[in-house]
Amino acid sequence: KLTLLLAGSAALLVGLGLGLQQIFQDIMSGVAILFEGMLKVGDVVEIKDDIVGRVVEIGLRTSKIETRDNIIMVIPNSKFVTDIVINWSHMEKKTRFHVNVGVAYGSDVEKVTRVLLQCAGEQQNISASPQPFIRFTDFGNSSLDFQLYFWSTETFSVEFIKSELRYKIDAAFRQNGIHIPYPQRDIHIKTNLTNS
Repeated sequence: KLTLLLAGSAALLVGLGLGLQQIFQDIMSGVAILFEGMLKVGDVVEIKDDIVGRVVEIGLRTSKIETRDNIIMVIPNSKFVTDIVINWSHMEKKTRFHVNVGVAYGSDVEKVTRVLLQCAGEQQNISASPQPFIRFTDFGNSSLDFQLYFWSTETFSVEFIKSELRYKIDAAFRQNGIHIPYPQRDIHIKTNLTNS
């Protein structure tokens, strides 16, 4: 009976130790975050699965971030230490972003470039210096592919800026007769004609 009791206690302690291991790791990560200052309240961070949020609280075991959808997420501190984390607030005040744009084959690429730059210049929260620029990236399956690059200090709300910019581009393309294509395929039917 004593042997069974000791064996059961050992198994219980092993299970308890394994359960506390993650908690201990989170606490030690919290200590590292607080002492090293790698993360501060108000920082805008991007973690795994493209989750972007603003740090609202740093605790000893967990921290809280508020996402762009105003959702409060509780994140174990070990995630900030062991996973790849982008801290947008530790970068320069102006950060570069881009939007992808495709236009129909046959479009005047110089005209497309001018219209895109004009849209970027008229958009609020896009910096005039450095100036936005265009890259003609590829001949796609159904479109000529461009990327419009710009700088902004509004890293947390940049997705709203991108959305407003796309609205502006769509309206400008309509005014200037530039078409955004839809996927299309050319089908060639071959028939074998035999003399009967």
